[in-house]
Amino acid sequence: MNSAISAIDDTDRALVHALQLAPRASWERLAQVLGVRPETLARRWERLTAAGDAWVSGLGLRTGTQAPCMAWVEVTCAAGAAPAVGAALTGDAHTMGVEHTTGDRDLLAFVAVPNLHMLYQYLSFRVQRIPGVVGTRSSMVTAVHVSPDRWRLDQLTPAQADLLTGRGRRKGAAASPAPVAPMPEEDRPLVLALASDARRSVASLARESGMSESTVRRRLGRLEAGQSLRYSCAMAAGLTGWPVSATVWAEVPEHEVADCAAVASRLRETRTCMSVSGRWNFMIGARLRTVEELSRYTADLTRRMPGLRVTDTAVALHVRKSESQELDRTGRRVRTVRPDIWTDTTPVAWDESPAVRDGPPARDGVGAVVEAAPGGG
Repeated sequence: MNSAISAIDDTDRALVHALQLAPRASWERLAQVLGVRPETLARRWERLTAAGDAWVSGLGLRTGTQAPCMAWVEVTCAAGAAPAVGAALTGDAHTMGVEHTTGDRDLLAFVAVPNLHMLYQYLSFRVQRIPGVVGTRSSMVTAVHVSPDRWRLDQLTPAQADLLTGRGRRKGAAASPAPVAPMPEEDRPLVLALASDARRSVASLARESGMSESTVRRRLGRLEAGQSLRYSCAMAAGLTGWPVSATVWAEVPEHEVADCAAVASRLRETRTCMSVSGRWNFMIGARLRTVEELSRYTADLTRRMPGLRVTDTAVALHVRKSESQELDRTGRRVRTVRPDIWTDTTPVAWDESPAVRDGPPARDGVGAVVEAAPGGG
């Protein structure tokens, strides 16, 4: 793989935009919308994915009908230790995202686990014991208003987008959202098989899982319809025209959170928006064309939402991992870190820890600063 960002054209970007709207659409269907032969689109996609320039991944993190326990973890490191700590966190199944960032923290990680106990285990016996970690601060996600897979390129016309999403065919009142589909344990291997390539054929998935094609098709349909499995098509940030990733923390009156989330979701730059616990209760991730645009974006937020008070901002210096995909310094995908969040990989259990046996346990890292134990753990 070359170290330089590959040259791509508007047809490549249009293909990525189309796959953001319809990640598992056939080449024939995409060809009708884009006006390009199916085999040409297939070759282009093979080139993009081989170079790590673009990818489609699948992510499903539920335990039955229970949503995952998610948290943003700010990590402070000893001088010079941040690269090694970032590399260690990137390789963990429980981190969905890892970035080196400006501000009061050296690293910002997005963590997903099945429950609070495993979050405590992961923070206490994994994160805080990585050599070079000085302290952590965690904020629980209490609501996801905008998920990262909602961010789109703007290459297609509205008419093309409507053809892919089916909006042009919908009449009358909007349908009620489908009930959340449970994700039983037996579906996890199927979901994990889509983590690196969500365009895998039903036949390929059936061969790997040992299920019939009709069973695979039925399970995928149920998980998709019930929102237990979502797909994300992404492109290396440097190729999108929006290369800068920024995070905005804010304080919003509780009775205005829904309105603020709705307003933020309509801004072109907003990639994700969540309610969180801790020092502040609102968090927004944004994609920007330049670092200088951050001030304009935050000013736009406060102008449109007078009740919102921006409390902190940070710019990503290097995004190491996004949506379980490890990235290089140019934003290209290097590999997929299998997001098996249900397997507890912490080295020791709480009651087996020498620190617990020999003295009181450290304070819970959720919503509070927790200093690592002496010795860099």
